[in-house]
Amino acid sequence: MSTELKPGTLQRGGTQVAPPPAGTDTWGFTPLPYREVKRRFWHICPGILAFGLHLFSHRDPISPTLRWIILGCCVVIGMRILAGFRQVRRRGEGAGVAAVSGYALSVLLTVLVFPGDLEIGVSVLSILAFGDGSATLLGMMFRGPRLPWNSAKSWSGLTGFTVVGTLMTSWIYWGETRNPESLSPAVSFLTAMLLVSPAVVAAALAESLRSRVNDNVRVGIVSAAVLASVHFLFRTL
Repeated sequence: MSTELKPGTLQRGGTQVAPPPAGTDTWGFTPLPYREVKRRFWHICPGILAFGLHLFSHRDPISPTLRWIILGCCVVIGMRILAGFRQVRRRGEGAGVAAVSGYALSVLLTVLVFPGDLEIGVSVLSILAFGDGSATLLGMMFRGPRLPWNSAKSWSGLTGFTVVGTLMTSWIYWGETRNPESLSPAVSFLTAMLLVSPAVVAAALAESLRSRVNDNVRVGIVSAAVLASVHFLFRTL
């Protein structure tokens, strides 16, 4: 659910406020309207759930019980966001089905496809939550020079996605490898950063492109594909 600048207006306290023109390249600070604050909250908060796995030892591959718990969380959170999507919907947006399903299914399918490598699934969740969420948050708040391939996006948003996404995803990946029941050896934080950074960068670039495909779908597919490739290439050597 991440887009920095959309044609139309944003709502602030019931007043329509025009966003900066797409061609604006001046740095500046713009407080987010309440609607966008709430939208960012719902976009980022699911990522916090990944840290809960650091606190509890879990079987590797994950048990059917944990799979059902993850499925239940995806369904409950997704339905809750869909039910309240009207409150955070931007002008011209639909009912939010593509955004919410793209987010939830990207995480769920990655977990189910790689049940013995949960660090891949939780890393996809982190990239969507913290990387994609930060791109919009920082892009809308600080604006700045536009991307040459998409004037609706800014370098501040792309940088936010890359930096925040890399740090948070490294933390989550690193923590998951330290699960006492993991069949693979734990990695250092630096190694985790080297493993996840290609996926974060690729996902950030995918999010920045002009496309009719919802960015949650693009980010989810790209991050899962690159993460799985790097993970199996380097951790199985």
